[in-house]
Amino acid sequence: MNVVVPNYQEIIELLPEGLTLQAKEKLIELKEAAVTLQEENLALKQKLKQLESAAGVPPNLLFDKGLYWLMASPPDSNNRQGPFCQACFDRDKKLVHLHRNQVTQSGWFCVVCRNYF
Repeated sequence: MNVVVPNYQEIIELLPEGLTLQAKEKLIELKEAAVTLQEENLALKQKLKQLESAAGVPPNLLFDKGLYWLMASPPDSNNRQGPFCQACFDRDKKLVHLHRNQVTQSGWFCVVCRNYF
Protein backbone atom coordinates (compact mmCIF):
# COMPACT_ATOMS: atom_id res chain seq x y z
CA MET A 1 0.00 0.00 0.00
CA ASN A 2 1.51 3.29 -1.10
CA VAL A 3 0.46 6.25 0.99
CA VAL A 4 1.14 9.72 -0.35
CA VAL A 5 2.07 11.95 2.55
CA PRO A 6 1.87 15.69 1.85
CA ASN A 7 5.04 17.63 2.45
CA TYR A 8 4.74 19.49 5.75
CA GLN A 9 7.03 22.28 4.55
CA GLU A 10 4.74 22.84 1.57
CA ILE A 11 1.81 23.41 3.93
CA ILE A 12 3.81 25.91 5.99
CA GLU A 13 4.74 27.83 2.84
CA LEU A 14 1.09 28.11 1.76
CA LEU A 15 0.04 29.94 4.93
CA PRO A 16 2.04 33.20 4.55
CA GLU A 17 0.90 33.39 0.92
CA GLY A 18 -2.71 33.55 2.11
CA LEU A 19 -3.54 30.20 0.54
CA THR A 20 -5.31 28.92 3.65
CA LEU A 21 -7.85 26.85 1.70
CA GLN A 22 -5.05 24.93 -0.03
CA ALA A 23 -3.23 24.58 3.30
CA LYS A 24 -6.39 23.16 4.92
CA GLU A 25 -6.76 20.67 2.07
CA LYS A 26 -3.14 19.57 2.53
CA LEU A 27 -3.69 19.23 6.30
CA ILE A 28 -6.71 17.01 5.63
CA GLU A 29 -4.59 14.90 3.26
CA LEU A 30 -1.90 14.70 5.94
CA LYS A 31 -4.43 13.56 8.55
CA GLU A 32 -5.85 10.93 6.18
CA ALA A 33 -2.37 9.67 5.39
CA ALA A 34 -1.57 9.43 9.11
CA VAL A 35 -4.73 7.40 9.77
CA THR A 36 -3.96 5.10 6.85
CA LEU A 37 -0.40 4.57 8.11
CA GLN A 38 -1.66 3.86 11.64
CA GLU A 39 -4.10 1.26 10.31
CA GLU A 40 -1.38 -0.34 8.20
CA ASN A 41 1.00 -0.36 11.18
CA LEU A 42 -1.61 -2.07 13.36
CA ALA A 43 -2.30 -4.68 10.67
CA LEU A 44 1.42 -5.37 10.29
CA LYS A 45 1.86 -5.74 14.05
CA GLN A 46 -1.01 -8.23 14.16
CA LYS A 47 0.47 -10.18 11.26
CA LEU A 48 3.87 -10.22 12.97
CA LYS A 49 2.30 -11.60 16.15
CA GLN A 50 0.58 -14.32 14.13
CA LEU A 51 3.80 -15.25 12.36
CA GLU A 52 5.78 -15.29 15.62
CA SER A 53 3.10 -17.44 17.23
CA ALA A 54 3.11 -19.85 14.27
CA ALA A 55 6.91 -19.98 14.37
CA GLY A 56 6.88 -20.83 18.06
CA VAL A 57 8.50 -17.61 19.25
CA PRO A 58 7.61 -16.98 22.90
CA PRO A 59 6.07 -13.50 23.29
CA ASN A 60 8.48 -12.65 26.10
CA LEU A 61 11.63 -13.55 24.14
CA LEU A 62 14.12 -10.69 23.86
CA PHE A 63 17.06 -10.58 21.47
CA ASP A 64 19.80 -8.41 22.98
CA LYS A 65 23.43 -8.09 21.86
CA GLY A 66 23.44 -11.38 19.97
CA LEU A 67 21.75 -13.43 22.71
CA TYR A 68 18.19 -14.46 23.50
CA TRP A 69 16.66 -13.86 26.94
CA LEU A 70 13.27 -14.79 28.39
CA MET A 71 11.82 -11.74 30.11
CA ALA A 72 9.68 -11.90 33.22
CA SER A 73 6.14 -10.68 33.03
CA PRO A 74 5.87 -7.72 33.35
CA PRO A 75 9.17 -7.03 31.57
CA ASP A 76 11.97 -6.19 33.96
CA SER A 77 15.58 -6.07 32.81
CA ASN A 78 16.70 -7.37 36.22
CA ASN A 79 14.45 -10.42 36.03
CA ARG A 80 15.27 -12.38 32.91
CA GLN A 81 16.30 -15.95 32.21
CA GLY A 82 19.10 -16.96 29.92
CA PRO A 83 21.01 -16.28 27.89
CA PHE A 84 20.00 -18.72 25.19
CA CYS A 85 21.85 -19.65 22.01
CA GLN A 86 20.99 -17.53 18.99
CA ALA A 87 22.10 -20.19 16.50
CA CYS A 88 20.09 -23.01 18.08
CA PHE A 89 16.95 -20.92 18.38
CA ASP A 90 17.17 -19.41 14.90
CA ARG A 91 17.83 -22.82 13.29
CA ASP A 92 15.73 -25.22 15.40
CA LYS A 93 13.50 -22.99 17.59
CA LYS A 94 15.14 -24.57 20.65
CA LEU A 95 16.03 -22.52 23.71
CA VAL A 96 19.45 -23.85 24.67
CA HIS A 97 21.09 -22.32 27.75
CA LEU A 98 24.54 -20.89 27.16
CA HIS A 99 27.42 -21.56 29.52
CA ARG A 100 30.22 -19.21 30.55
CA ASN A 101 33.32 -19.69 28.44
CA GLN A 102 35.60 -21.62 30.84
CA VAL A 103 38.79 -20.71 29.00
CA THR A 104 38.48 -16.93 29.04
CA GLN A 105 35.84 -16.58 31.79
CA SER A 106 34.11 -14.09 29.51
CA GLY A 107 31.55 -14.61 26.80
CA TRP A 108 29.31 -17.61 26.33
CA PHE A 109 29.53 -21.09 24.85
CA CYS A 110 26.80 -23.37 23.48
CA VAL A 111 27.37 -27.05 24.23
CA VAL A 112 24.91 -28.08 21.49
CA CYS A 113 26.17 -26.20 18.43
CA ARG A 114 29.63 -25.41 19.84
CA ASN A 115 29.40 -21.68 19.02
CA TYR A 116 31.02 -18.98 21.12
CA PHE A 117 29.20 -15.74 21.87
